[in-house]
Amino acid sequence: MQTGRTNVQGSQPSAAGQSGQIGAPPSTRSGAASVLTGGAQQIPGAAKVTPAPTTLSLEQAIQLAVQNNLATLLARERRREAEGIKQESLSGLLPNISGTAYQANLTQNIAALGFQPGIFPGITSTFIGPFNNFDARARLVQTIFNLSAIRNYQAGRAGVRVAELQEELAHEQVASFTALNYLEALRADRAVAAAQANVELAQALLKLAQDQRNAGVATGVDVTRAQVRLAQEQVRLAQAQTNSEQARINLQRIIGVPLESPLTLTDQLRFTDEPLPAVDTLVTQAGQSRREIRIAEEQIRTTDLERKAVRDEYLPSIEFVGDYGVSGITPTNTDLPTRRAAIQLNVPIFNGGLTRGRLSVATSRQRQAELELGNVRGQVEADVRLALSTLRAAAAQVRAADESVQLVERELEMSRDRFRAGVADNLEVVNAQTSLSDARDAQIAALAQYNAARLNLAAALGRAESFRW
Repeated sequence: MQTGRTNVQGSQPSAAGQSGQIGAPPSTRSGAASVLTGGAQQIPGAAKVTPAPTTLSLEQAIQLAVQNNLATLLARERRREAEGIKQESLSGLLPNISGTAYQANLTQNIAALGFQPGIFPGITSTFIGPFNNFDARARLVQTIFNLSAIRNYQAGRAGVRVAELQEELAHEQVASFTALNYLEALRADRAVAAAQANVELAQALLKLAQDQRNAGVATGVDVTRAQVRLAQEQVRLAQAQTNSEQARINLQRIIGVPLESPLTLTDQLRFTDEPLPAVDTLVTQAGQSRREIRIAEEQIRTTDLERKAVRDEYLPSIEFVGDYGVSGITPTNTDLPTRRAAIQLNVPIFNGGLTRGRLSVATSRQRQAELELGNVRGQVEADVRLALSTLRAAAAQVRAADESVQLVERELEMSRDRFRAGVADNLEVVNAQTSLSDARDAQIAALAQYNAARLNLAAALGRAESFRW
């Protein structure tokens, strides 16, 4: 049983729960996000590859991942496995019909049966045969009452329901991981655009420094300083382009499209400062929609039925046993129809303590499932509260980052005017330029963290598959 949570977060480590990491984050960088969930395994890549669309929205990415990813495909097969187990348990309640036929040639030593010559009149030889024997018949065994078999079938049906919920949970986890990697690709694209803007600004400021030097207002140090800054921005642009390519490959690997396919992402990062519902309302919604809770509840029901099935092995069971066929020397010699019909009562008396041991195991498993449910409910509430707190903080970070960019742009404009007027060298310009580059990176990181926090809240509510920017 997979329980626990799905936690999507920004670059800061999560404080929620003690869950293991299931989705390895993309390479560590500013604004990168990661997915955490209750499973111990990493979300794998796609097991199938389908043609890639020319444009890719988040909804399409999630659909492709659910269709192709190994985690969802394995969950589907486990559901089919559970359906097979249910069918196995049903067989104990259905008729069991078999047929046998044989033609034998026999010899017999009747002395082995106690018939010695001289003890019984007329017996002069203890060896009989050879003689032929033929029998062909159909046999029917039908359970009339077996409470343990009924409980096993009920447990099999409950197991199918658990497998269905686990498949839904796999969809949720894959959707969360896909949305996270889609978000990382969007962040990387924004970082490339910002780096390109920084390069263009550095080129313009280098030209300004060169013009000022030619006019005799600036010195060669100012030009060199501008050239160094341009080189730094070009390096950052190359790094951003590499990160963008890596993010797209990671996304393509998860959703199952050819890695060489060009993709145009249609969704965009956005900031919507909207009021949030009360935390108690969200906790209630999560308690109703999180698959982990429903799986834990179904596990309790399943283990309870399994315990009752073992307990009911102490009870008698009733079967109808019948057969019909022909027997004789050969199929065409003295063959006559014969039959048997009986009601058979099976009463368990003592099996060496096997049932008692199995009952102890089943009772312990039921108790474990009850404890797991309590833990999952507490974790779900913690997920919601932490996700809501993170979202509020991320929104404040976006507002602060936007304001910081505006202020640094104003500072850069003022320092550029001072340099152009010849009242200062371009050290102020380069410092402001550096501050603007950092502010733009912080703005992108804050926006990515805000959208990751939105995804985190959707996952905490069990709505990752329907999440949209």
